[in-house]
Amino acid sequence: MPRSSASWLRLCLTGGLACGKSLVGAFLRRRGVPVIEADDVCHDLLRVGTPQFAKVVAAFGRTILGSDGAIDRGALGARVFGDPAALAQLNALLHPAAQAAIAAWVTARCAEARAGRAALWRGGAVAIIPLVYEVGWESAWDRIICVGAPPAVQRERLRAKGFGVKEIQDRLAAQWPVEEKMKRADYVIFNSGNEECARQQTVQVMQQVENSNGR
Repeated sequence: MPRSSASWLRLCLTGGLACGKSLVGAFLRRRGVPVIEADDVCHDLLRVGTPQFAKVVAAFGRTILGSDGAIDRGALGARVFGDPAALAQLNALLHPAAQAAIAAWVTARCAEARAGRAALWRGGAVAIIPLVYEVGWESAWDRIICVGAPPAVQRERLRAKGFGVKEIQDRLAAQWPVEEKMKRADYVIFNSGNEECARQQTVQVMQQVENSNGR
């Protein structure tokens, strides 16, 4: 996906596990920002009957299916997290199609904004992509925003979601440390647990994006 040359920007929101990416995404949507989430795209790609569904079941076996015949994301996660080769295989099956879908969505929003056919935030569109650095896709974006949190807070949030100690370790090990992502990002939102503070930081980042964009 080529970087945008006009003033309307392609923005990526990334961050660590349980740092609050979806929370920030919700704040952005409330302020009129078009947002797409890579997790939702991958979920759609894995629906029964899709090419990716067939490929993933062929690769990992029918034990990843639930009683309804759909892929059980918990079972699939248990199969790949902690096994780097299996995780790489899953990523290879999903990421090309997911990247194509996200790129098409962002390009469409950009075209709508330029044509004046949509009442969109004047700064750009946002794609929430947790693994943008890990998969080497950062060069496609005009700006990258990272949501961070203290490691202890990440672990506590994951425990509250029902993950065990090993599951947490495996999932954190599958991503870059959030500190490294924050260093590379253009903007950082640090979500230590106070939602109002995170909301205020989100508003500030939106203003900074607009200002940096010559507005």
